[in-house]
Amino acid sequence: MRIERLLEELEKKSGLKREEIMKKIERKINELDNLITVEGAIYLVARELGIELPSERRRVTISSIVPGMRRVSFIGRVFKISRVVEFGVGRKGKVVNLYIGDSTGYVKVPLWNEQVNFVNQKKITVGSLVQIINGYAKEGIYGEVEVSLGRLGMLKVLETENPEIPTAEELSQRFSSFERAKIKDVKPGNFEIVGFIVKIFKADYVYKSDGEKMMIIPTLIDDGTGDIRVSFFRELAETLAGTSVDELEKIEEEKRKSFLEEKLLGKEIIVEGRVKKNEMYDRLEMIATNIKPFNPTEESYKLVEELENE
Repeated sequence: MRIERLLEELEKKSGLKREEIMKKIERKINELDNLITVEGAIYLVARELGIELPSERRRVTISSIVPGMRRVSFIGRVFKISRVVEFGVGRKGKVVNLYIGDSTGYVKVPLWNEQVNFVNQKKITVGSLVQIINGYAKEGIYGEVEVSLGRLGMLKVLETENPEIPTAEELSQRFSSFERAKIKDVKPGNFEIVGFIVKIFKADYVYKSDGEKMMIIPTLIDDGTGDIRVSFFRELAETLAGTSVDELEKIEEEKRKSFLEEKLLGKEIIVEGRVKKNEMYDRLEMIATNIKPFNPTEESYKLVEELENE
């Protein structure tokens, strides 16, 4: 098993006992609010200890990229480009995210500041075939695998087509579509669920990092067949709460949970998101990517269709 091999290597190179290593891994996962895999946490702990762990071969398929891998190189096609976001006060920055896929999976590649010109100047568009060289893989705030270019990484637009890489339309359909499912039936992948918010977990609802301020709302949603932890971030969290991160920040920290509970508990919503397995707690969790308004009439028609098809 790959995780066991990595733990053995970390034990040997660090001189630490397995119990101490596991405590460090658990702390790292808790630091990142459980939004990282055990394997990714092992790589991050190793990095903090100044230890280089073996990674996959230099050129990889996207599905084999895991958080913590260094010098990652792969070829894929851009199937989605986010809007350009500006942030910071005084010394401002900007970022745009590329979603790049191959036949096995997809990753998010953020472009920062001057790199944004790749998109602004149309050097990269949806459908572009690109090569990432010497990237660094980590787990993003939304639970997706993210590959950063950093100082040593490079992005190259390829002129020669590769028939093994699906089209942007095929990749978008595969990785951006959401199947409606009951919570008891969800598995890792993209799903749409309908349920009631039955719990708001305690958290730092106003999160600050690198000068950026964002709202985070971790919830528990129940649909009668089961429940699942669903986390909302940034603009989506603000939409759910019906308030901005600046307004929430004005509320005393110890009163923010009760404020959100009063607005959200018992609310029925439709959520699209990415379901993944939390290895540490052996449970499925969802990172929300979209909220849809609940329309009782439309949902009634869907229920009738389901019953007719059974």
